[in-house]
Amino acid sequence: MYYSIVHNSRYCVVLRDGVAEALIMELPTEALADEVAFQLQMAWYDGESWGKDKIKKQLDPDGYHSKISNVIKDVKNKSQSERKQHHDEMEEQRRSQQKEVKKQVLRLKR
Repeated sequence: MYYSIVHNSRYCVVLRDGVAEALIMELPTEALADEVAFQLQMAWYDGESWGKDKIKKQLDPDGYHSKISNVIKDVKNKSQSERKQHHDEMEEQRRSQQKEVKKQVLRLKR
């Protein structure tokens, strides 16, 4: 974290990382030291935000997270009969896929 201090009539910007503290620069006025510390801290927050966004894009480059969220919302908004109908359709689709796989396996055994 960046912050400004007045030390022996000097206006300084300090960096504290939780373990250690380091004086990183001395400036001519208190207002300037405050502004520099503020801008450095904002740049730090921007960098953290950019890094998080970059990692999210690496983990989900095609943006499936929002698509999955929308599908879940749609399912929650459906009535009980619509859910049952959807479940039955999915179950039928699964059964037909299993039949197709069985046919392929039997062909390969010949």
